[in-house]
Amino acid sequence: MDTHEVRGVKVLLPSDDEPPVSSWPFPAPLEQERVTNTDFHNVDLSSHRLTDVTLNRCRFVGSRLMGVVLTRVTMADVLFQGCQFDYAMWENVRLTGDVAFIDCSFRETAIATSDLKNAVFDNCTLAAEITSTTMTGTDIRGSDLSGLSGLTSLSGANVAESQLRSLIEVMVRDLNLTVAETG
Repeated sequence: MDTHEVRGVKVLLPSDDEPPVSSWPFPAPLEQERVTNTDFHNVDLSSHRLTDVTLNRCRFVGSRLMGVVLTRVTMADVLFQGCQFDYAMWENVRLTGDVAFIDCSFRETAIATSDLKNAVFDNCTLAAEITSTTMTGTDIRGSDLSGLSGLTSLSGANVAESQLRSLIEVMVRDLNLTVAETG
């Protein structure tokens, strides 16, 4: 069994028994399904809806998930590489095992009431609105945080010193602070 390790997160990859899948083999919307042991390459899930779905031992490479709606989706051992989640909506998404996002884009993505504990977002664009979400132990080092909102959801996350300036900008926006010169 192959694994992919990113910053301490070890994602168990799908077996090599089957070739990668290049088109989504499930109906839209997908509800109350279990998707396991599948390697997806360049799959287009734009504007799809996944509700009460479990993703386990899956890899998504170069896939478009723009505008995808994830509701009560559970993930364990899932790796996303070079995927676009722009304009997506996540609600009650739960990570129950290792999950990593590498080189992914989250522009104008809404993430609400989710549990993203211990995930890794490596070299991602996190221009998302994150509300009422748990990110304790989540590693967002190396990601662009300049368009992020939802500072309180980052409680307990791992950040790099180089990201502090972006986080100050997030704080000023989130708290609607007025920055004025002294004097």
